[in-house]
Amino acid sequence: MTKFTKRLNIAVLAGLVATTAVLSVPQAMAEDSADRGPRGGGHHGGPKGGNGEARLAKMFARLDVNEDGALSLTELTDPTAAKAEKTLARKDADEDGVLSLEEMQRNRHGNAVDLSAIADEIVTCVTDLAAENADIVVPAADSFKSAAERFAEVDTSGDGSLDLAELQAAGLTKATNAFGRMDADEDGSVTAEEFGAAHKSRRATKGAIRQCVHELNDDGEV
Repeated sequence: MTKFTKRLNIAVLAGLVATTAVLSVPQAMAEDSADRGPRGGGHHGGPKGGNGEARLAKMFARLDVNEDGALSLTELTDPTAAKAEKTLARKDADEDGVLSLEEMQRNRHGNAVDLSAIADEIVTCVTDLAAENADIVVPAADSFKSAAERFAEVDTSGDGSLDLAELQAAGLTKATNAFGRMDADEDGSVTAEEFGAAHKSRRATKGAIRQCVHELNDDGEV
């Protein structure tokens, strides 16, 4: 995998979460692991067939804390506070108790590719693909905001850094939005079927975004 592809995967994930709001970032990362399959499985590994379905079922079971066979809003939002604490501890390189833009966007593969300049082209391309695949969710152009723009949205105090309260608030909002999108029948709970449908849509949308960005990269637009 090239350095560009690694950075592209991060950018696509960020855009995907903003686009579909199907999963919170930690859950989306978990599904990425399921998509890839066992180590060494290659690019085409993923939750197809029995093994993938089993991984998805385990993921659902981990979220279903009370084991009632459905996910409640509380089950998705309760973990966000602890996840924000872990994010702060992991990324706070200078240990000042807050995250700068540089700290927030740093990860093991480097900074993500900024796709904001070609957002309209991505939307047009994905729209074409969605005409042939109903599982694809067409993103809005502002789903591909730059890292600085996304950072500013979370930085509600406007002080140029993210504290724990801001990280927790952002996580809570993302998880709440995720629940709303997964709860297709709006009955206040997410069934395993709804969870699986959301996963299927996310996979299709992620693939479409990645395909479009690669095509635009080949055309010299990235």
